Amino acid sequence: MRSPVTVSEIDTATRATIAALKSLNLDCCLVGSVACSAYGMSRVPNDIDMVVLTSEYTQEELKDRLVRHNARFYLVASKDLSATYRILWFRLDGFHRSCKIDLLFPGIMNIPSVAPKRIYRVGREADYPLMPFLPLLLLKLQAWQDHGESTKLYMRTKQPTDVQDIRELLQLAERRYAISTSTRNVQIPYLPDSFVRDARVRVRKFMRLHPWSAKQWKSIGFEVETGVRDNVRGLESMRGLESMMRSLALDY
Repeated sequence: MRSPVTVSEIDTATRATIAALKSLNLDCCLVGSVACSAYGMSRVPNDIDMVVLTSEYTQEELKDRLVRHNARFYLVASKDLSATYRILWFRLDGFHRSCKIDLLFPGIMNIPSVAPKRIYRVGREADYPLMPFLPLLLLKLQAWQDHGESTKLYMRTKQPTDVQDIRELLQLAERRYAISTSTRNVQIPYLPDSFVRDARVRVRKFMRLHPWSAKQWKSIGFEVETGVRDNVRGLESMRGLESMMRSLALDY
């Protein structure tokens, strides 16, 4: 049995991916479990999800570029015989040990676009680019819903892990990223109204199934109405977004 991927190995693969994209002059930011871990989540990631801010390449072209840049990257055909895409992996030390890397573009899986100046950077040299905390949390909430609605058993079995991740992210939002009144003029990053509206619906669904989360959603500024209209639009949605952003201390 192969040993699980370690934090150090995830870091090595992540930095190799960032370096390869930087060589192409491409901005990127982490989403998924690696980004959650960088913000403070305890679970060790087992793969990497990287959003690349480009329209110059297709996903397959970009995978080829990374393989040519660093011999530790390699491509494997999908197990889905009808698929035309290949899966990108990064070789780790040891026998047949690798880390999977997904290169994503804004719009894929409803991932919002983020301007390079709004990417949240951590690390000793601010060299770890992260999706801002709020959209990252809401994307994790989207993954929870998608996994639960999937017809595939292996996808549905991911939901308990999603719930635990969301629990930790809410705790981090409440305890570590609470904003003081002195920073209320923080500029609000653009998120599509449809993204915010869908998130409000998912929050209500999550709260119905996990009532323990209600206090935390409220504490970070998510106004959840009772007997609510699901078609909240326009100014009301933006006010909800503003309230949420003011409750998350991110240095933009």
